[in-house]
Amino acid sequence: MSLVFSLCAALIATLVQQCARTYLRPPQRHDSLLKTLWAQIVLSAGVDRLQVVAGAVPWFIHLSLVLFFLGLGNSILRIGTIVGVATVVPISICGFYYIYSAITPMTNPQWPYQNPLPNEMRLLVEKLRLSLYNSLCRGVVMPRRIGTGQGYLAAEPDIVQEVRAVQWLLDKINGSNKVETFVLAIPGTFDRKWSRDVWKEAVKEVQWDPPADSRVNPSPGPPREGNAVFDLCIRVRQMFEAYNNKTDPMDEIGRLHMQGCVETVACLVFYADVPLGWFERVEEVLSELGNNDQIKKPSTIRTNPSFAVRWTCLTLVSIQQMVMVEGNRVRELAGFAVSGIARFQSDYGSPDPAASNGAHRIDEYLRTAWEHVETLYQAFEPWDQSKSSEEIRNILGDFEPQISELERIRKDADGMDDVDWRISLLQDAMGEATHMLIQRLPGVTFDELKQSGPIPIREAFDFPLIGNTPITPPFIFPGQQLQGLFALGRGLRHIVEGRNLEKHKETLESLESIGKIPIPLRRLNHLMKRQLSRLQDLRDGGGFGFTMELFFLALRQLSSSSSPELKRVVYIGTFKAITSSWANIKDPSGTQRVLLNLICDLVIPHRGVFSDFSYPDYIVDELLEFVGTMVAGQRDSQTHINEAVQELRDGDCIDEDLRDSVLDAITPPPNPASNAP
Repeated sequence: MSLVFSLCAALIATLVQQCARTYLRPPQRHDSLLKTLWAQIVLSAGVDRLQVVAGAVPWFIHLSLVLFFLGLGNSILRIGTIVGVATVVPISICGFYYIYSAITPMTNPQWPYQNPLPNEMRLLVEKLRLSLYNSLCRGVVMPRRIGTGQGYLAAEPDIVQEVRAVQWLLDKINGSNKVETFVLAIPGTFDRKWSRDVWKEAVKEVQWDPPADSRVNPSPGPPREGNAVFDLCIRVRQMFEAYNNKTDPMDEIGRLHMQGCVETVACLVFYADVPLGWFERVEEVLSELGNNDQIKKPSTIRTNPSFAVRWTCLTLVSIQQMVMVEGNRVRELAGFAVSGIARFQSDYGSPDPAASNGAHRIDEYLRTAWEHVETLYQAFEPWDQSKSSEEIRNILGDFEPQISELERIRKDADGMDDVDWRISLLQDAMGEATHMLIQRLPGVTFDELKQSGPIPIREAFDFPLIGNTPITPPFIFPGQQLQGLFALGRGLRHIVEGRNLEKHKETLESLESIGKIPIPLRRLNHLMKRQLSRLQDLRDGGGFGFTMELFFLALRQLSSSSSPELKRVVYIGTFKAITSSWANIKDPSGTQRVLLNLICDLVIPHRGVFSDFSYPDYIVDELLEFVGTMVAGQRDSQTHINEAVQELRDGDCIDEDLRDSVLDAITPPPNPASNAP
C-alpha cells in the first residue's frame, strides 16, 4: 500500500506540473491577440480544481510514509525482537514528533514546524464539537486556518517581538547592497505611535560608554561595537560622505536620495531618541541641501512640507550643538561685542552693567530719531500732491528742531561704528561655525554691514514681514541705521539752505520711503537691549536662547506645512534636543532674558517679533515649563525676572489664560511656612 500511494503521488505531481505548464503557455496558433486571450480564458475555467488535486500529493506522501514504517516495523519484529525494537524505537520517536507537530499549531500559532494534518484536524474538531477542542482552545480565538492565524498573530505582536524583528532586519540589511533602499524607506515606518515606540525600545537596548567630559560634550559616547542601530547610523554617515565627495553638484537623483537620508536622520533623532552625534557631522549636507533646495522660500515649503519641517528641525539641533560644543570663537566674539557696547558708554565700569547702559542709550537714540522722522514724514502728507520748491522749504522751516536733532545724531552716535564692526565679526563667525546653516533657515533674515558710508534709509530697515510683524534680524547694526537717519537729516538741511540741488529729489524720495517701512518696525523698542541679551546668551549660555528664537521664527514660516501630528512629534523632539543640556551652562542670566522677552512677546500684542502669532499650545507649554525650571528660586537675585513679571501684570495681553499660565510658571507659589507666626 505504501508503494501504491507513493506511485500515485508521483503520478499526480507529474500531471499537475504538466497541466500548469499547459496553462502558463497559451496557444500561439491564433493570429489575433483577442483570440489568444479567449483561448487562455477557456483553459482557465478548470484551474481552480487543480489546486485541490495538487493538495492531495502531500497527503499521499505522508500516508505512504506512515504505511511504510508500519509495515517495516511489523516485518522486523517478526524476524527478531532485538533488531525489531532497535528499528521501532526511532520510528516511534519520529511518529511522536509528527503527531506533536500536528497538534501544537492548534493551540500555539507561533509553532513553525507544521504538516498538512492540523488544518484538517481543526475542521474535523469544529464539526464534531468535541470537548477536547474546548479544553485545548479555551479562551483562544483563532481563525479556521492555521496560516491565517499566524498572519493574524503577526499583525498584533508585542513590542519585544517587534524590537527583535527590527534588530534582525538591521543585522541582515547592514551587510548588503540594499541598505540605501532600506534607509530611504525608514521614514515610512514612523507613521504610527506603535512603530515609534518600537524604534525607541530598539535604541534603548544600545549600550555605550559615557563621554570623557560630559560638560564639554553632552551627547553620549559611541556605542559598543556590533549594535545593529549604530551600524545603520554608520552606513547613513557613509552615504553623507559619498554625497559630499560627489563630482556633480546638480545630480538630481543624488539630491533626492540625500533628502530621504536627512528625513531618516530626523526621524531617528526626534522619534527614536538616537543621539545626533552617531551620524557625526551632518551639517555640510544640511547646508548644501538647504542652499540647493531653497528651503527659505515659501513655495519650497508648500511643495515639500515633510522635508522642510524635518530639515529645519534637524538644522536647529545641529546649530545648537555646534555653538555649544565647538563655538569657542563664537563665544569669544560674543564677549568682544558685549565689551564694544560697554565701551560705547562713557562711564565704562563693569562690562555687563556698562553694556546694559550702552544698549539703553543706543535704543534711546533710535527711538528719538524715529520720532523726528515720523514727524517730518507726516508734515508732507498727502504725498500724492506735487509741491513747489518754495512750499517744501517752508514746510521744512517749521520743523527746524527735528532736522537739527537728526543732524546731531552723527555726533552723539560717534563710536557706534566700532559696535557695528564687532557685531559683524560675530555674525561672520556664526556663519562659518555653522556652515551658513543659520542663513538658510526659513523665517530668519540677516542684515549686512555696508562699508561704503551712509545708506538710504529704506535699505537700512528693509526687513521682511510675516503677517503684519517685521522679522528683525538676530544681529542689527545700530550705527548703520543711525547713519541712514543722519544722512536724511543732512539732506533736508541742504534743501532748507538751497545746497546740492541735484540731491533734493533723492532726499525727498528717501523721506517718502518711510511710508513703505512697516509701522510695527518703526515702533519696536529695546532692539539693542534684546540684542545684548542675545550676545550674553552666546557668550555664557551656550546659545540656548539664541537657538530658541531661531526655532520660534522657523515655526512661523512652517505654520502651514505638513500634518499636525508630524509637526507635534518633531517640534517637541526638537525643543527637548535643544534644551537637553542647558544645566551645563555657567551663567544663565542672558539666556533667561532672551526667553523672558520671547514669553512677553507671546502675551503682549505688538511688543516684538514673536507677538501676534498663535504658536502651537504644546510648544508654548514646553517653553513655560522649561523657563519655569530655569528661573526657579532666582527671582529675588535676578531683577530681570521681576521686571518681566511686572510687565506681564501691567501690560495688555492677547489671552488672559495665557498670561496666567506664564505668571504661574515664572512666579513660584507662596510658601505657607513663611507666613506662619
